[in-house]
Amino acid sequence: MKGILLDMEGVIRDSKNAFHHAYEKALEAVGLKLNSYPAATWKLRGFAELNHQDTFLKALYAIAKNGEDVTRILWKKYPVEYVKELMKNTPISKEDFEKMHDAYTKTLTNPTVFRRIPPVRAGKKGAKLLKDYGFVLGIVTNAKREYNQIWMQDRDVLDMFETVVTSEDASQPKPSPEMVIKACKKLGLKPSETYYLGDSEADIMAAKSAGCIPIGIMSGSSERATLKKLGAKEVYRSVTEFALKFKR
Repeated sequence: MKGILLDMEGVIRDSKNAFHHAYEKALEAVGLKLNSYPAATWKLRGFAELNHQDTFLKALYAIAKNGEDVTRILWKKYPVEYVKELMKNTPISKEDFEKMHDAYTKTLTNPTVFRRIPPVRAGKKGAKLLKDYGFVLGIVTNAKREYNQIWMQDRDVLDMFETVVTSEDASQPKPSPEMVIKACKKLGLKPSETYYLGDSEADIMAAKSAGCIPIGIMSGSSERATLKKLGAKEVYRSVTEFALKFKR
């Protein structure tokens, strides 16, 4: 194994609270209120079908419009199917979606909010250890390029990675394998000699489809059993815990 690709949110960047605040502002822009706590929205976003940000904003619109509570939805036997049905019966207009998207982006990139998005300490430390061990590192994230680069520069992690592939570099986001395959090519590596570390269903599915070795990282977005069932070779509490495996 020569290379390691890592997801960003929940693995390197602790964006749970910032995302939740941005979701609240997005719904306020169309006169709606989010009935949820950060941990609940983070877990709902962990499902592969809802992982892409545009899809998730539409899902939150349908949930709020129907007066639903995200936590109660997560208690249901088939939460994703329930949300998809809400979305089907509660379509969002182009105008309202643009209002939500603009409010979400402005909130997340607001300097005050932006500075409060910390790195995952065990993620940053673990990535440094893996680089010191001789692995070539890359990032694969559904986040937008500009936002991602500014944060990585601000938190002094950009130089740790040889390549960064964002949602704007591919026609399809994760769980499609396109971004992962592109990252491997940029690193000059075969997927079969590359680990992929991610915390969501979409990450594990994308890595497996691309031919990488999927490794699950626990951030609260997906259950350990779910990540294993989807194909994660191993599951760790953090990137540091994964890195210490090589030290041992």
